[in-house]
Amino acid sequence: MRDKIQNFGRALSAMVMPNIGAFIAWGLITALFIPTGWFPNEHLAKLVSPMLTYMLPLLIGYTAGHNIAGVRGGVIAAIATAGVIVGTDVPMFIGAMIMGPLAAWVIKQFDKAVEGKIRAGFEMLVNNFSLGIIGMLLAIIGYLTIGDAISWLTKLFESGVVYLKDHSMLPLVSIFIEPAKVMFLNNAINHGILTPLGSVQVQEFGESIIFFLESNPGPGFGLLMAYWIFGKGTAKSSAPGAVLIQFIGGIHEIYYPYVLSKPILILPMILGASSSILFMTVAHAGLIGPISPGSIISVIIMSASGKMLINVAAVLIAATVTFITSALILRRSAKEDDVLPENRFKPQYKRDAEAQAAVANVRHIVFACDAGMGSSALGATRFRKRIEGLGVDVKVTNSSVNSIPADADIVVCQEGLASRAHGNAPTVKIVAIKNFLEDPALDELYDRLSTRANETTVSPAVEFAPQPSSSDIITLNTIKVGAKAADKWEAIAEAGDLLVKGGYVAMDYVGAMMERERITTTYLGMGIAIPHGTESAKKQVRRTGISVVQYPDGVDFDGQMAYLVIGIAGVGDEHLELLARVSEALEDEQVLEQLKSTTNPMDIYEELNA
Repeated sequence: MRDKIQNFGRALSAMVMPNIGAFIAWGLITALFIPTGWFPNEHLAKLVSPMLTYMLPLLIGYTAGHNIAGVRGGVIAAIATAGVIVGTDVPMFIGAMIMGPLAAWVIKQFDKAVEGKIRAGFEMLVNNFSLGIIGMLLAIIGYLTIGDAISWLTKLFESGVVYLKDHSMLPLVSIFIEPAKVMFLNNAINHGILTPLGSVQVQEFGESIIFFLESNPGPGFGLLMAYWIFGKGTAKSSAPGAVLIQFIGGIHEIYYPYVLSKPILILPMILGASSSILFMTVAHAGLIGPISPGSIISVIIMSASGKMLINVAAVLIAATVTFITSALILRRSAKEDDVLPENRFKPQYKRDAEAQAAVANVRHIVFACDAGMGSSALGATRFRKRIEGLGVDVKVTNSSVNSIPADADIVVCQEGLASRAHGNAPTVKIVAIKNFLEDPALDELYDRLSTRANETTVSPAVEFAPQPSSSDIITLNTIKVGAKAADKWEAIAEAGDLLVKGGYVAMDYVGAMMERERITTTYLGMGIAIPHGTESAKKQVRRTGISVVQYPDGVDFDGQMAYLVIGIAGVGDEHLELLARVSEALEDEQVLEQLKSTTNPMDIYEELNA
């Protein structure tokens, strides 16, 4: 359930986060030029309303569609979003977050339904008119129905916030927000829910307290200061660095392990955040745009004219309340278990020769977090600097846990995201950690790489080796005999599925095989077809390999019958070597005829491994 909630939250935030720069641009224009701004300017203030009403929702809609169906999905999402924008008089952020994904899903289903059924030469005609017609219908539906419904819903949410604020009940939202944050739902809450609502309020009031509810850096700052002074062991020693990263850098994920190691500390977090919100409610304070990252610097920049000191005071109040209450808890439970607990997820290798071989050919280590920006960027930067002196040829990058690169050898992520990382990259080693600053699992990984750097020779690890070898390019699990297929598309899908199951490629590579077939047939001759992905799909290849599906009755490849469909995936230019090796292995017509009809997959395996 937690993973499902995180994935849903990730989908929401993924629509907004790429456009935070646009929100900041709009926020700065608002803060500077509206009548109550820093430098009032009636002429430049005309930018505010169109950007809020049209630009930001269209960006959200396009991004949401692009996340689902690429550029084609983004375009139809923008068309559908235009319908809900025109159909109402309030900014359509929520409408864009509904219509964008819906429109992209519809066009994606249409494309699947007509795949392989369009006559040659009519592809562009069908693609353009289908997008235009379906987009028109969705825009009309949005205009006539969804726009009014979302307008009503938006006003209902806004009324609820105003009610809570007027009755001094807004601090109660911290009871829900603070626990949700440490469950890695921070981006979903901030960018998926609060940013759209806050943007609507800014249009009416010039500022909004809503932007502050999740992004307030005060509670985390107070907690880390308490650990710095009253903590023990690893928690105490890592807290000073975490303070700077959280308070100045705005990366809140850095303090989550400190709360999770002693869950009762969620109470000081709630109390600190609630106190800050209560103060801002009484002082009528707020921000003119979202603060991302949640840094004290962002709070200062996004403060309305005359409200900067009040907002900074609100941060300090939250820090003070959290510090005092956290300190009382830490002092009462001053035991050895105050240190951050040892990582329950050990790296998936041990200190022995076999384990050392497991990192011998590692070339790419990826640090992953929910959004792929804050904590993962921090972890990757620190680890990259740490291994600089080793002289090992290892690339260290960061990404979203939902967008792990296909060429990743090891993924490092926080414990709460480990299952999601494994689901998105099932064949990649996962190193789950508690803390990006100090963690036994990171030390273990560093030790393994250090040992590798000091050895003159290493045992190759088939699991990570990108270069082809007779033992892993093809296995019995990637061979199927006696198959049947209705058409070449079904045959290509089956060959691609075997490549995925063999751990050679990511699932998206199968779609790229279809795309390549639409460009020109991959029928080779002599009853052989060699479907493979497009050039842009190279990033989906995890290691070089092939799959073989035998069709005794043949499959029609544009008028030519293929009896052996050989799926190919190559790292770099290794697909060229694979093609040469396959052609050489099958140049004997007698052997080829035998492979077309054999009922024993071992025959194919032995021939291609010969």
